[in-house]
Amino acid sequence: MEIKQVKQTKVFGKEIKTSLKTIWNHVQVIPDEIMNEMNLKKLSVEGPQVWIYNGADGNPDTVFDLLIGFPVAYDKMDINITALDEFKCATIIHQGDWSKFNVTYNQIIGDVIKNGLHMTGECREVYHQVDFERVENNITEIQIGIR
Repeated sequence: MEIKQVKQTKVFGKEIKTSLKTIWNHVQVIPDEIMNEMNLKKLSVEGPQVWIYNGADGNPDTVFDLLIGFPVAYDKMDINITALDEFKCATIIHQGDWSKFNVTYNQIIGDVIKNGLHMTGECREVYHQVDFERVENNITEIQIGIR
């Protein structure tokens, strides 16, 4: 576990309501829609895809807010651009299949609790490398908001 202060950034994206049970319906689909819209608007991607969870609690049936987006230049403006505040978080790298996220989440949440930190209810996943053909090549940074 590493503690980080993620700088303020802007993402072009889409916000949805979903649950852990239905989230797989949005993998690849929504990011592709976002990229198509960014291309139409001639916006360039400034970093890896990020998924921002608010209200997810580990229960597969809990409905929560999810923002899926791609970083854009800070001077860009659009109705689909969201400014993200600085974000203090505990981070861990998950390598491999996303179906094993629960193991990595359990590890980092355990570390957060063991170190007396308090979770904010916001989590982020930064997709540094995405490989649908060979999922063992996926590299995802999990960020748990702390205070």
